Amino acid sequence: MDFSALTRKFLYYPDRIPLDLPPPHWARDAEEVWMECPDGVKIHGLWWGEPEGAPVILFLHGNAQEVYSWSLVREDLAPLGTRLLLVDYHGYGKSGGSPSEQALYLDGETALLWLMERGVPEEDVIVFGKSLGGAVACHLARGRRLRALILESTFTSLRAVARKLFPFLPENTPLGEEYRSLEKIGATRSPVLVIHGDADELIPLEEGLRLYEAAPTPKDLYVVRGAGHNDVSLVAGEEYHRRIALFLK
Repeated sequence: MDFSALTRKFLYYPDRIPLDLPPPHWARDAEEVWMECPDGVKIHGLWWGEPEGAPVILFLHGNAQEVYSWSLVREDLAPLGTRLLLVDYHGYGKSGGSPSEQALYLDGETALLWLMERGVPEEDVIVFGKSLGGAVACHLARGRRLRALILESTFTSLRAVARKLFPFLPENTPLGEEYRSLEKIGATRSPVLVIHGDADELIPLEEGLRLYEAAPTPKDLYVVRGAGHNDVSLVAGEEYHRRIALFLK
């Protein structure tokens, strides 16, 4: 039996946004942008283009909500002094299509190409993946010399955390979606920072440690004591952006 459709149903939790709804007040300084993927699907994002000439964080979010909700990360990352591109995957927010592993990879590739077409070279791009977005980030970083690859609260493969995410499925059920990040991270030519909470109830710290061990040098590991899956920056406080800034320097 093929459980691919069932896997996608319980892996992706997209929220939709009406096409005419403007950004929330906390993201009013962002520009709404659209980009077309190779499959013809148009995806939606938010772009903070200042300070001009600064490196860019391409932020790949988790498996729920949409860019308007995720735009709160701008406050966490603003002290870094970078520009920021935040995109919604297929089927999320205002983006068309439906989410799948291959669709999310297209979204990441399309967002990176969008930046390059606007004069941002790969070496000025920091790809930052949170949770499921970390798997997209590892795929995107293969063979690329980015400014940095940052992975927060992410996993080595979907199979590795299947019992946590899909406890109702029989063991060794073929999932269809794979996200084999552990196999991909060694192929990056970029500095790697792994961030993980040691109290993560969804994706155990061991997953982050295995990714860190498999990453090429230079690399760094930042374990946030007492942080779960969704509160890493909140628990870390000012140390969060201080550690990221130190790594980027």
